[in-house]
Amino acid sequence: MLVHFISAYYSERANKHIKKRPPEYWEAYMFVWAVKFGTYKNKFLIQMKNRTVKVTADNIGVAREMFGRFIAYCLNKDDSEVEDDVLLIPVPSKDALKNTDTYRSLEMLEEAMDGRDFEDRVTDGVRWTKKLAKSHEGGHHNRGYWKPHLEVIADVDGKDVVLIDDVLSTGGTLLAAMEVLEEAGANVLFAVVCGKTVYDCQLKPYGRQELELVNEIHEYEGE
Repeated sequence: MLVHFISAYYSERANKHIKKRPPEYWEAYMFVWAVKFGTYKNKFLIQMKNRTVKVTADNIGVAREMFGRFIAYCLNKDDSEVEDDVLLIPVPSKDALKNTDTYRSLEMLEEAMDGRDFEDRVTDGVRWTKKLAKSHEGGHHNRGYWKPHLEVIADVDGKDVVLIDDVLSTGGTLLAAMEVLEEAGANVLFAVVCGKTVYDCQLKPYGRQELELVNEIHEYEGE
């Protein structure tokens, strides 16, 4: 599966055990954090191609706005093969239980796409069947663990789907979501995420980037 991303999310593990984050990666880290949670933590800069945006408590919503622009760019690319009836499905955050009205990653996607093309294609498509541990609480990263606990709740049979997520770390939940959707009859075109977790400075902190995700990523031996 092709995964588009716009930022390098220099991990807390790398910051503590390998090398302290360089300033530009601190900016990217804060950007992804703001997209993920939608709340203010600290001021930072978003370094776009033609401009730099200073983000403070007064304009924190610009982070999700920028992510929405990137999603729209990926959907409208000439080679994207995206039709008007595509479904934009968020990879469910851990609070996406079946008995809840909404959840963090759905709210993130709705806010990011507000007022944009494909806004009406945002779909609550996949939920968790039980509460699972977060990664830092001992959760498992392997898609074989996640997949049995995911349930498709939307009609996706015969429909094109683009998956949206905040951070790509190992890719386990992203791949698990893709598999359950495809087993329900969906055609998953690609995925768009805000940040890719990194443990070095090889990837640009900001910029349109992509990778082909086939299996889980294990770039750091501690993973």
